[in-house]
Amino acid sequence: MYQIHQSFLALTFFCCLALLSQSHFTASKSDGLIRLQLIPIDSLEPQNLNESQKFHGLVEKSKRRASYLKSISTLNSSVLNPSDTIPITMNTQSYLYFINIGIGRPITQEPLLVDTASDLIWTQCQPCINCFPQTSPIYDPRQSATYGRLPCNDPSCENNREFSCVNDVCVYDERYVNGASTKGIVSEDLFFFFPDSIPEFLVFGCSDDNQGFHFGQNNRISGILGLSMSPLSLISQIGDDINHKFSYCLVYPLASSTLTFGDVDTSGLPIQSTPFVTPQAPGYSNYYLNLIDVSIGTHRMMFPPNTFAIRDVDRGLGGCIMDSGSAFTSMERTPYRQVLEQFMAYFERFHLIRVQTATGFELCYRQDPNFTDYPSMTLHFQGADWPLPKEYVYIFNTAGEKYFCVALLPDDRLTIIGAYHQQNVLVIYDVGNNQLQFAPVVCKGPK
Repeated sequence: MYQIHQSFLALTFFCCLALLSQSHFTASKSDGLIRLQLIPIDSLEPQNLNESQKFHGLVEKSKRRASYLKSISTLNSSVLNPSDTIPITMNTQSYLYFINIGIGRPITQEPLLVDTASDLIWTQCQPCINCFPQTSPIYDPRQSATYGRLPCNDPSCENNREFSCVNDVCVYDERYVNGASTKGIVSEDLFFFFPDSIPEFLVFGCSDDNQGFHFGQNNRISGILGLSMSPLSLISQIGDDINHKFSYCLVYPLASSTLTFGDVDTSGLPIQSTPFVTPQAPGYSNYYLNLIDVSIGTHRMMFPPNTFAIRDVDRGLGGCIMDSGSAFTSMERTPYRQVLEQFMAYFERFHLIRVQTATGFELCYRQDPNFTDYPSMTLHFQGADWPLPKEYVYIFNTAGEKYFCVALLPDDRLTIIGAYHQQNVLVIYDVGNNQLQFAPVVCKGPK
């Protein structure tokens, strides 16, 4: 996809072998998989919040994340000129997990936010014109023996509407509608995936001019790891090496987990599959699914056909997105209201007392120690059913006033399947076969 002289590749190969033999990182992957540790972004922040405050924080993150996803789903060529600056809504706290990767030779370790909705891999670069605070070392391409700039005549530069050629240099300038912006040079270098540390040459954004970003109080984060369907996302760039598959298994309750690239062993698991239905239109690279219906306990809602379908491609109306960056699931307002009414009708039979909480959830009840008959929820996708046990349908506040809430949020345009509903499920993005696969398992954290 990008051009590197054969002599340079050969030299790099032998240099890397020599350096890797002296490194404490593993130099091979016997099972053909690349594994990365998914670290909760909240682990970087002070942990002096009570349960209600933590839930409220995750609700607010989910709302900001929904705004971000809605904005990028409207980037259609019929309403945008390719020469226009691409507006993308982004709040830097709208993420759940980050990973640590290594870039260049010698290796600079960089913490990147994981985003299945982002196209580009980018990190801050020295020398900085404008850089946000970062406590980890900022990658300096001048110090990397394997760094190179993407040529302007490379197809990745010529065919990407977010890139342009200035003074024979392929550059990008992404501006976010909240005022933040990142600019830099489209580059390539070796990336190392810890703990496997298998080097891959990747195209990425070397951002030396960043404004309006704030990555939390500890300033650890250096950029974003894009995992969307875009040609420049990580999954697309290393697709041939990993059979165009990646997966994760989110540990309850949203703890450190594992992100895996390649064919994981699914023998003996009750794997189900549902196709991706992402529109073939510019600006659409998220993982859309065909959600058909919802059940509360044994009651099937019987929503009309296309209730959750994309209704307007240009305006980004409708559709159901699978997203690991959203904490809680959001549902379009009309079906959301009907689902909540069904929950209310169920709980009223048991005379549970509704309460107002500071979590941000609408439907909450005081916990009755004698009540245990919580209904499950099932998401009915095309060709597959996703059952949700009570642990992931509700949030439970166990300190102080004990209550529970239905962990569901309304949205005016989209349905988003959040991470809370994905816990203890092996989720496989089989991009090569255009399908999502999943099976209930007990997820375990990184070893």
